[in-house]
Amino acid sequence: GQTVLEIAAQVLHVHPPPPSHFNPRVPAALDRITLKAIHKQLDARYQTAEELSADLRAARQSLSGPEHVRTLRQFVTVTAPGAFRSSAFITLSDQLRRPRVSLGAVLLIFVALLAGVWGISRLLRPAPYQPAEAAQRLYEKGVDFLLEGAYHQASAALERAVQADDGFALAHARLAEAWTELEYMDKAKDEMLRVSALRADGKSFEPLNALYLDAITATVTRDFSRTVKTYQEITRLAPERAHVYVDLGRAYEKAEDSQNAIASYREATNRDPQDATAYLRLGILYGRKGDLPSATAAFDKAEAIYRDLGNGEGRTEVLYQRGVLLSNLGQMPAARAQVEQARDLARTTGNQAQQIRALLQLSSIAFTENNNEQGLAYARAAIELAQANGMENLMARGFADLANVYLAARNYAEAEKHLLQALDIAQRYKVRRIAAQSLINLGSIRIQQSRADEAVRYVEDALPFYREGNYRKEIRLGLLLLGRANKLKGNYAAALQTAEQELQLAQQIGDQSLVALAHNEIGTTLALQEQYPEALKHYEQKFQIRRSLGEKWETPHDLLSLASALWPIGRYTEARAAFKQSLALAEEAKDRARLAEIYRAKAEMEVSERLFAEAAKSSRQALALNGMPNPDLMARAKSALCVAQVYTDARGAARATCEEAVQAAMQTNDPNIISQARLALAEVLLESGDAGGALTNAKQALAVFMRAEQTESAWRASALAARAAQQQGEPATAQEYAARATELRDSLQQKWGAAYYRDYLARLDVQFYLNRLGEEIAGNK
Repeated sequence: GQTVLEIAAQVLHVHPPPPSHFNPRVPAALDRITLKAIHKQLDARYQTAEELSADLRAARQSLSGPEHVRTLRQFVTVTAPGAFRSSAFITLSDQLRRPRVSLGAVLLIFVALLAGVWGISRLLRPAPYQPAEAAQRLYEKGVDFLLEGAYHQASAALERAVQADDGFALAHARLAEAWTELEYMDKAKDEMLRVSALRADGKSFEPLNALYLDAITATVTRDFSRTVKTYQEITRLAPERAHVYVDLGRAYEKAEDSQNAIASYREATNRDPQDATAYLRLGILYGRKGDLPSATAAFDKAEAIYRDLGNGEGRTEVLYQRGVLLSNLGQMPAARAQVEQARDLARTTGNQAQQIRALLQLSSIAFTENNNEQGLAYARAAIELAQANGMENLMARGFADLANVYLAARNYAEAEKHLLQALDIAQRYKVRRIAAQSLINLGSIRIQQSRADEAVRYVEDALPFYREGNYRKEIRLGLLLLGRANKLKGNYAAALQTAEQELQLAQQIGDQSLVALAHNEIGTTLALQEQYPEALKHYEQKFQIRRSLGEKWETPHDLLSLASALWPIGRYTEARAAFKQSLALAEEAKDRARLAEIYRAKAEMEVSERLFAEAAKSSRQALALNGMPNPDLMARAKSALCVAQVYTDARGAARATCEEAVQAAMQTNDPNIISQARLALAEVLLESGDAGGALTNAKQALAVFMRAEQTESAWRASALAARAAQQQGEPATAQEYAARATELRDSLQQKWGAAYYRDYLARLDVQFYLNRLGEEIAGNK
């Protein structure tokens, strides 16, 4: 080039050849350094002089051999003045072409060239973006709110920040994060699109700010492993900043890694003992782990710091979270006192969002204390306050929380009414996450109502949102409901496949509680398929996991599952012990619904043991505890009761009880429950002398059992059909059913294994059926 502008144009637009093109003795290492230093893409160049210097030193060490240090004598030729070239770059090329030039001189010239190129690139590179002062202040305030979990305040401050400076990419990103926490996913998406546009415009960012943008983008897109890695890099570059460790802790929380989250928050408090947010988050996490002393200490420290700072909103958050913890621990009076203080302080500070959250928590506490009227009043007050202040997400959340209270009480009509209101608001205001949660809960209600097809429609409407956002826990819940819907329809193979997907997803998440739930679903499905030995293995794994996690509240159910898989394979002693422990724990917890299920299952075992008086007593106890009409429990308890009655000379009552069992079973729409009730009715009718009715019901039950591959029930139905046909005077039909019964029974040995089959044959009811079949049908083996 002839001018400075021409030279600059060459630097910017022309890819030069490597130095070795002019001097073959220039090594490849120097070629690489040169081309990297003058690369056209900013990100591909050396970012610091230290990085360049390090590579040059390494290259120089590689040139220490004798072939590179030999000094050559130079002959200087005087050239006429007019012959000099004006271009510094061409002059350099001339020097490089001379074969007898000193390599040291080449290196010095090369360094000078790189310094010049680096200087030009620095002049041409835009300075890092500096936001307006007012925007920066609002941004910092918004981030403080965000880290504290005060997302409404965070969104308000960050909205004002981007209004003050629309080019402030980091404020847009943090606002997207706040919208995500508030479940306004469309708003979050809009802010991230703005961030992408600002980055595409070529704006320059400080390295830390660029990393923050990457971390927040990963958070909003729910790529939490990338979020963690990016914040780890930020802590490496700025280890002295305590709040960076708070960000890293939040990233670990979202990645379901509470242990590392606690470590990060501790590090934040070590670097800044006055970081109230870190203590607040520690209190929440210790509470989730059940470590009440550590949680209390952390909350107390956070509250003291907020009080010293005059931060009323921070104190409100501590009071609220302390109340939530105490509520989860069942300490309702203490919880109520804390949340009431939070509500009152929120009124003083004028923080509507905190008032609403406190009212919703007070509603939950009141319902738990069976103070339903007060609970409704709190919930309505929260919803009205949210509506008055345009907080649609909290309004939808209020209806959803109220629905959950009714769900827990099995008041499905009220739960559905409030869920539909939550769904309507969430869909109107594009609060997509609450909409999806409402759909999932509606699906759960339909499962409880045995309306499987409707349940599937609700769940399938919710799953696309969860899959799009990689909400793995919610995806697992959707799969669980789909599996239960398949079980209701008798499609056990599909249900098992879904349960295995649940287990795989739970293992990927790394949440052992979810792994235990998945084992429960697999075990339940296998038990319905009458694969009791395999079901038992999954129930045992579930039991061990929950015991290791200290989830004692699930122990009665876990013991019930074990007992229900043990007695069908003849292991009565172990089953009785499990029932006894389960009953004791459920009685201690005053859990009527669980007690009813335990007595119902115990009655079924006692019928198998031919302990009919005990079976009748257990059945009646189950029915007495069935507070909310539960047709599933009613059908199964009455099925056990009617069989017990027919063998205790109460045949008239037995038939009526069995018919009631069938009617209740029909309400469940569950083919297995209906068929088991019909099988019980067939046995009662046969023992009462109604062979025709017995044959009809046995055949109906058998058809369902064969389709579902329920071999154990199918052989017993075949045996009853054979006896009924014999009593009807149809010996050929009797022989046909007897042969089928034998074939099905023998196949259990291959299905379960010889040891389990041997224990099964020792069951008292099995021995009874075999003896009756042999006595009544000549020639039956």
